[in-house]
Amino acid sequence: MALDELFVPYMPQLHSAAARVLRNPQDSEDALQDGLLSALRHLNQYQGRSKFSTWLHSIVVNAARMKLRRQNLPLTTSIDEGVSSDDGLHPVIILADSRPNPEEKCAQKERSRILSEMMQDLPPIYQSVIQLCDFEGLLEREAAERLSIPVGTVKGQLHRGRKLLAKRMRKACASPKTQF
Repeated sequence: MALDELFVPYMPQLHSAAARVLRNPQDSEDALQDGLLSALRHLNQYQGRSKFSTWLHSIVVNAARMKLRRQNLPLTTSIDEGVSSDDGLHPVIILADSRPNPEEKCAQKERSRILSEMMQDLPPIYQSVIQLCDFEGLLEREAAERLSIPVGTVKGQLHRGRKLLAKRMRKACASPKTQF
């Protein structure tokens, strides 16, 4: 009876909070139940630093998030473990080759060639900042130090260079003889 008085007034809000996280009525009811059980187990840890409803709400929302996290875990099977079917036979496990096929390799080379040509047509300062930031992966601050120019200049040149390069790429893609 005392538990009813403790939890029942908050049930609609708690159920809504769980439903917002999970978007499934059955799962949100399960999360609500898990959260209330957890709150009951840890009731002695409530310190009164916040409203009881706030404390309860956070426990239920965390329970819903945990349920969502468990649902989103991919099902995995170790290659080392034998996978068997109902008839006791082990099906052949085929692993996909993630390497690019010859056609994809050729297309990638062609895109790299076109990009390289377009980079050569850019003004030198644009080439430098794009090379350092986009191809070598330097931070704008690091590129500024290497080029001995202010970070703001690097940011501006990088923006303008990317914009010009994108414009030229769109133009090249629209051309009938160039395909990506």
